[in-house]
Amino acid sequence: MPIPSPVPVLQGERGTELRSTGEELLLRRPDAELRIPYAAIARVHAERRRVSVELTAPAAARPTVYRIADVSAAAAVVFADAVNAELPERAAGETVDGATLVVTRNLVVDDDAAEETDNEDDVPVGLPSWNAGPTYACYGVVAALAVVVGLADGNWARGIATLLLGEFGVGATLFALALAVLVGKDLYLPRYGIVVAAQQVFRDGDTTNAFTATDGVTRHIIGHDKGRPVRVAYHPRNPMNAVVLSTGTRGKVGEVVLLVVVLALTGLVDYGVYRLAVPAFL
Repeated sequence: MPIPSPVPVLQGERGTELRSTGEELLLRRPDAELRIPYAAIARVHAERRRVSVELTAPAAARPTVYRIADVSAAAAVVFADAVNAELPERAAGETVDGATLVVTRNLVVDDDAAEETDNEDDVPVGLPSWNAGPTYACYGVVAALAVVVGLADGNWARGIATLLLGEFGVGATLFALALAVLVGKDLYLPRYGIVVAAQQVFRDGDTTNAFTATDGVTRHIIGHDKGRPVRVAYHPRNPMNAVVLSTGTRGKVGEVVLLVVVLALTGLVDYGVYRLAVPAFL
């Protein structure tokens, strides 16, 4: 049974991550992934909540330095000491330019190239969007109901209350329905869909998660995962119907509890509109 490495994994700001693989450092940023072999490293410095990886450089040349900020101060010290202890010994006068040994993998998707590529598509993940027409129609119906209530009851205070509470009720109802769809997808797709690993990339000015479905199309789902591995579940017959999986049972329970609370509050609001409007017609 392999023994896990005692070198901590550093989690920094904006999903930046620095880890050791035993022979190299892997620096992961939202826009790029850098592999820094130990032979290219002169020293790793821990500076409170910041770690700096200084590369080797020829004499009189300024060395390249990679930094990761907002990490655990305790983990930074352990990480620096562990990596420095594993660095290879160098002969006196050795002048290797460590920057030439670093391998960089770009994670940024060029917007112009993405528009010209047929095998890439965008998958919006989150609360479903609604058509403006039906939404405005619902608000219009509530406004008309408020006017009728005011005229029928002769009490415009009741009509105004119906208008305010009713418009809020429409928004709350649409939000509750959208949340119900999202929670339903999060519960249904992991069991009956296809689950794949996603790759964090930087696209359109935001952090997204890229996954490839069985049709060979690479799609991008918005989601901030702070550099952690992400899984995506999608419908086998409709990969556009996809969702970023929440981590663990606790996340799913939290979603269900939130949905129940939102539905209960929405029901109270809608019932209040009913209690305001109906007496005007009796």
